[in-house]
This record gives sequence, structure tokens and C-alpha cells, in this order.
Amino acid sequence: MDVRLLHGFALPLVLWGVVAPFVGIYVGHYLSRAWQREQWFRDKRYEDYQAVLSAIVASYMAIARVDMESLTSLFTPEMLHEVEVKKAESFRVLRDRIFIAEELELGGVLAEWDTNVTNYAMHTIDERIFAGRFSELNRKLVRMALNPPKRYRGFRLWRMNRQLAKLMQRRP
Repeated sequence: MDVRLLHGFALPLVLWGVVAPFVGIYVGHYLSRAWQREQWFRDKRYEDYQAVLSAIVASYMAIARVDMESLTSLFTPEMLHEVEVKKAESFRVLRDRIFIAEELELGGVLAEWDTNVTNYAMHTIDERIFAGRFSELNRKLVRMALNPPKRYRGFRLWRMNRQLAKLMQRRP
């Protein structure tokens, strides 16, 4: 074996021995930071879904309570005001959730809730149908909260963006 060949590798091996721990620290820091960012996003997403569920449940309970008490002598005009406030709060919460706004729009949650509340207020559906639709919407929101959103890449992402752009052009 040639001694000169080993001598040529000695300096790079020593340098690698000095540099390798720093490379390891940097890679570990990068991976840890990426994981923490993902965990933070997931936590914020769950908080947004909790706020949406709480607002919709509060609105539903106020509507149901006023509807039941409107048949009795316990009904007061302040109750109607409370229902309107709760409904407005639920729509506000549905619209101002930053981390899940796209998911809510793609899932049609706002449109579904608006349709249910409007149809019930106009007496086109009865309380059993309203309760059933509320339960379906509640299950849908819980399912959306528990399942992370799909992250489309490549051709599928391009195709979805193209279809969304076409839909946006059709709006008046």
C-alpha cells in the first residue's frame, strides 16, 4: 500500500471530522424548526375549527331555544335580538378564520350554514330538518378538523388552480 495515498486523505478526513458536527447541528436545527412550524400550523388550524364549531353551535342553540319559547309566554323581543347577534357572530367567525378559510370555502360550509339558517327563518323547513342538517354540518366540520387537508402538487395543483380561475371569471 502506498503511504502517499493515505497521506492525501488525511487532511480531508481531519477537516470532515471538524465540519461534520456543525453540519449535523445545522440539519438537526432545520428539521426541528420545520416540525415546530408544522405543529404550530396544526394547532392554529384546530383552534380555528373549535371557534367555528362553537359559534355554529351557539347560534343553533339560540335559534332552537327561541323557536321553542316563541310558543310559550316566556318569549321576549330580546330573545330575537340575541338570535340575530348569535347568527351574525357565527357568520363572522366562518368568514374570518385565516388558517382554514380555503378549506371552509372548498367544503361549502358557509353556503350550507347560510342556506340552513335562511330556510329555517323563512319557515321552508321544519325544526327536525334543520336539526338534521345542523348535525350533518357539525359532523362535516369535525371530519374536516380531524383530517389534515390534502396538499396537491404538480399537475393536480395546476389543474385545480385553472378550474378555480375559470370559476372566478364566471362570477358577476
